Amino acid sequence: MNGKIKILCFLVPCWACGMFSSCDEIGYGANPYDPSTPVTVSEMPKITSFSPEEGETGDTITIIGINFTTATAVTFGGKDASSFEIKSDTEIEAIVGPYGGTGAVAVTNHKGTKSLNGFLYIKIEVPTENPNLALNKFATASTELTPASLGVDGETGTRWSADNEDNQWYQVDLGKVYSINNIIIKWEAAYASAYDVQVSVDNIAFSTVYSTTAYAGGDDNIKFSNTDARYVKILLHTRATPWAMSFWELEVYNTPPPVNLALNKAATASTELTPASLGVDGEIGTRWSADNEDNQWYQVDLGKVYSINNIIIKWEAAYALAYDVQVSTDNAAFTTVYSVTAYGGGDDNISIEDTDARYVKILLYTRATPWAMSFWELEIYNN
Repeated sequence: MNGKIKILCFLVPCWACGMFSSCDEIGYGANPYDPSTPVTVSEMPKITSFSPEEGETGDTITIIGINFTTATAVTFGGKDASSFEIKSDTEIEAIVGPYGGTGAVAVTNHKGTKSLNGFLYIKIEVPTENPNLALNKFATASTELTPASLGVDGETGTRWSADNEDNQWYQVDLGKVYSINNIIIKWEAAYASAYDVQVSVDNIAFSTVYSTTAYAGGDDNIKFSNTDARYVKILLHTRATPWAMSFWELEVYNTPPPVNLALNKAATASTELTPASLGVDGEIGTRWSADNEDNQWYQVDLGKVYSINNIIIKWEAAYALAYDVQVSTDNAAFTTVYSVTAYGGGDDNISIEDTDARYVKILLYTRATPWAMSFWELEIYNN
């Protein structure tokens, strides 16, 4: 080795050479710590979790995160919460709004918006007693100055319009076969004066359920016998105006028959040659009859207060010539809704304004024949 000592040199971390020199002195590494240098912390909101992860309108959702103190908005699936309360800088309680949405929960503060995916909005469908079967179903038309879909969107401020020619058609696919008996066309001012309404179960064979050649405009409420249909088609033959034929809405229903509110309810009468119950039993072959005198009465208790607008008396041959129909909610104060002094016999179909009633009473003043006043059935409806 020629008497010389070899020295091996290694690169060592700065801390290892600290007793001889600083890292700055050898020209690399971080700047020394300076306690006067400000530390920057983000003020953006951040969501780390929320619970529950699903909810319906009115439910409370607890949102956990940071930087919530200055929160100005909370949304569910892009839809505003109906309200929210800042519990602390790390917690918010928010109420799902009436138009909540599935998707991200988002919080906005003075610096911006941050969100976290995973919220499921549960939409509660309120059952409809008689739903519009055409609502938002697939619609097509021969021409579309405005889209066919606007004719079944449920909005009377939007409309389908054909182009400015006669002989057009419009069709809606209900999605499956229904039994239908009522179609409503809510015409715009530029209506069709002549048109047919047709239905089909297969989009091949169509049958006509309604036809008009001189329609005068406005809403057309078309009623017909129960008919199976999946496709409803309007053949628009002739414009009533120089402008394009157009309607706000096409509605399709299966309207149930009206409910006879008096059926089998408790009935009483001034006299009963035959029982009062037979006047509300739903059988045309049975009847209530008073005794053989004038000035009788008959009353039915509907069981609770209803709004009524139609009363039908199906008179037997020995009918009353003069009578009043009265109603009451408490069986104490009665109001006369119908009066006649020279009735001609047969069924009396009495239409009245919507009226609250639990008790319906017939005051029978005068016999039309020498025999006892009698009717087959008393029926009461809200049509």
